[in-house]
Amino acid sequence: MADAVPILISYVDREQRYRFVNRAYERWFGVDRSQIEGKTLAEVLGPEAYDLVRDHAARALAGESVTFEAEHNYQGAGARHIEAQYVPDIARDGEIPGYYVLVNDITDRRKTAAELERMLAGERRRGALLDLGQKLRDEADPIVIAQTAARMLTEQFGVARAGYAEMDLVNDLADIVADDGGTDRGVARLSGQRIHLEDFGPLMSADMRAGRVVAVGDVALDDRTNATDALEAYAALGVRAFMTISLIKAGRLSAYLFLAHDEPRAFSSDEIAFVADVAELIWISSERARSDLALKRAVETERLLIREVDHRAKNVLAVVQSLAQLTPFHSKEQYVEALSGRIGSLARAHSLLSNARWSGVDLHDLLRLELDPYRCADGVGGEEQLVIEGPPVLIDAQGAQSLALVLHELATNASKYGALARPEGRLSVTWRWDGDGALRLVWREEAGARVTPPQRRGFGSTLIESAVKQAAARVTLDWRPEGLEVRLDILTGVQARAAESIPAYRPGLATDDSPALRDQRVLVVEDEAVVAMELARVLTAAGAKVVGPAGTIEEALGLLDDGQPIDRALLDVNLGGRLITPVAAALTNRRIPFVYLTGYQEPDVDDGPVLRKPVAASTLLGALARGAAAPAR
Repeated sequence: MADAVPILISYVDREQRYRFVNRAYERWFGVDRSQIEGKTLAEVLGPEAYDLVRDHAARALAGESVTFEAEHNYQGAGARHIEAQYVPDIARDGEIPGYYVLVNDITDRRKTAAELERMLAGERRRGALLDLGQKLRDEADPIVIAQTAARMLTEQFGVARAGYAEMDLVNDLADIVADDGGTDRGVARLSGQRIHLEDFGPLMSADMRAGRVVAVGDVALDDRTNATDALEAYAALGVRAFMTISLIKAGRLSAYLFLAHDEPRAFSSDEIAFVADVAELIWISSERARSDLALKRAVETERLLIREVDHRAKNVLAVVQSLAQLTPFHSKEQYVEALSGRIGSLARAHSLLSNARWSGVDLHDLLRLELDPYRCADGVGGEEQLVIEGPPVLIDAQGAQSLALVLHELATNASKYGALARPEGRLSVTWRWDGDGALRLVWREEAGARVTPPQRRGFGSTLIESAVKQAAARVTLDWRPEGLEVRLDILTGVQARAAESIPAYRPGLATDDSPALRDQRVLVVEDEAVVAMELARVLTAAGAKVVGPAGTIEEALGLLDDGQPIDRALLDVNLGGRLITPVAAALTNRRIPFVYLTGYQEPDVDDGPVLRKPVAASTLLGALARGAAAPAR
């Protein structure tokens, strides 16, 4: 019986030696149990894990039943989060020759719970943003607006202070218009003070002026803030960790929102995104309070924001709760995999909606995110295993997440039983507009083997039918012998969109369709480190050799002047607040073709092709491959 269960069961004697262990120990530690029985706890678990259970073992040998949870780094078994119970073996004469041990691995359960808690925390913050929007809606005083927001932030994050500053562009000073916190911790309020940003570190100031988020976990350890003068300035304010969100308006730093704490503290990406939303809300509300025109625009924007946040907060919580309750449970591993996959699909759709400011999701992008994990190399006959093709289409925010769940279920089924389950399988997803204005999407699988319809109706099929109803669509499933064919007719909530930078997506397009980039040396000039890393990855996958990346104008010019050959270049328009013009001029003089890449809607350049972030890899590579050298000046 002990060998049949997946938990650890053992008996430990008074010398803390294992006298019996079940087969689960063999799976955990990768050795035969004969190599465990007879050894001490310290010998089997390792010194680190033994130190954590030493007191529990002593209590059990003293006759006490002990139950605890902990995360242990087991010798030979790695880190695991466990739920353990020690039960003393009490003889009739009162002697305790040992105790029984039952240990259950709850690592996956804790990870799932942590992810759900992260999502719930996000919804709570969205609720707080909703409440803040309602409070600021009719407030006419910009200072009260900023102070109300700062107070909400200190309550939400438990930091020592939060505040808002507006830049005096004439004198290059920051006016602190609101500051919540400080007095109860023995530090003076900042409200009404004027400061030079450079006093707190010139590198930190440069990042803020360039519009970058500054998140410093400990001012004493960050190169941007640990100069002696800067540390004295932070100490005077009682600041050990802080975050700033810059508001760049008309190309200049106009205001910023800050959080600060008197102890070292990390800031997560979710927290940064939330504070950025609050900063934008303060700016909008303040502008509304300053002019009648801004008032009309802000009221409408706020109304839309409140309605969407309210809808999202209720909808996401309801969907996650329903998925958690309705997903069938056959085993812990199956349940965690299925639920995590569905929550991940919702999260991916949410990210696309956030990037588009909830205006909608491009159908091509939604399919790409769902099917990217199944990208394959060329199959039999050199044909591609996966093809996604159709006109540019925008799915509105109401139906995007429902459609994402449908696509996730279809992709999961295809990867287990259909076209994506074997190399010879083929999947095509195409869509077109019907004459009645509906969008018809066809998911056609060629499984590479005979397919039989399922004998029973599963949860996935039920979820698909429910989701398409919510998306105002109709679905037809045809289990053909050669593979599943699904026809999805989307009747409302979908519209055509401009074809800008949205090519038909196919696996391998970046490499196979861009032979002109093979072995080409491409100079990359980009000051955002993560963006530069992704550009380098895309170019390397296409066969190009990356020069750089360079993060400053001076570094880029240095790479041009050191004599190494450069065939093409990719230029970020704005580097740290400076236009890339000197680098573009140098490339033009050398007759080296280049492409601009920018996040600005109006980049203020006209001497080369311009791509706007974010851009599809195939579009980027195609633009570079087609580039021709400009005439020398």
